[in-house]
This record gives sequence, C-alpha cells and structure tokens, in this order.
Amino acid sequence: MAKPFKSQPKIPHKAPEPPKPEPKKDIFGKKGSVTRPELREELRRAPAEIPDSGKKFYRRKREKLEKEIFGKRYGTHISREEFKYRLSKLRKESFKTKSFKKKQDIRRKIRYLKKLGGF
Repeated sequence: MAKPFKSQPKIPHKAPEPPKPEPKKDIFGKKGSVTRPELREELRRAPAEIPDSGKKFYRRKREKLEKEIFGKRYGTHISREEFKYRLSKLRKESFKTKSFKKKQDIRRKIRYLKKLGGF
C-alpha cells in the first residue's frame, strides 16, 4: 500500500542580514585625541604601504614624520581637528613648493596620514 504524500511545513523565508559595516580603523578610536607617545607608537605599528602607490614609508621615516609634522611645540595631545589642520598645512605646502620631487613626497605623506587618521 502506498504511503500518503506528506508535505513539508512551510517555513517563512527570512532575508539574510546585511553585513555590518566595519568600524573605521583610525588612530583616534572613540577618543577625541591621542597623546604624542600614542601617535608615535601607532606610526611604528602602522603598515608601511602608502595608499595608491607602490612605495613604502619605513619605520624610521614614519617616526621622523611624527616629529616633523606634529612637533613638540604643538603640545602633548593631538586632536582630530589638529590632525586635519596639519594635513591642510601640508597640502598648502605642496602648492608652494616648486620641485616635483618635493611635491610628490608631500602628497605621499598626506595620503599616508589620511589613511592613518581615517579620513
């Protein structure tokens, strides 16, 4: 004798949940500012690759970058606004320079710091 056909119970279809966006990875995190030693440490640990180019900033050059752009005269804490201000100063400096090599170097610094700062 043939068994009667039993249908599967209907399960309501749930749409898959969209992936959650990754939190921005920047040096500030949830804080509004970082101390100079924290910035120096972040620069030491940060990847060496410069975005949109095949070049790298090696560790000593990154440490030098912190001393050059965020010197001691700017205080012990560096806020987001100060970070942005320094980037804009660098950009203005690139407009003033005449040499292509110097302009290129400044642009690389700007790209690297923008990536690091999460801008």
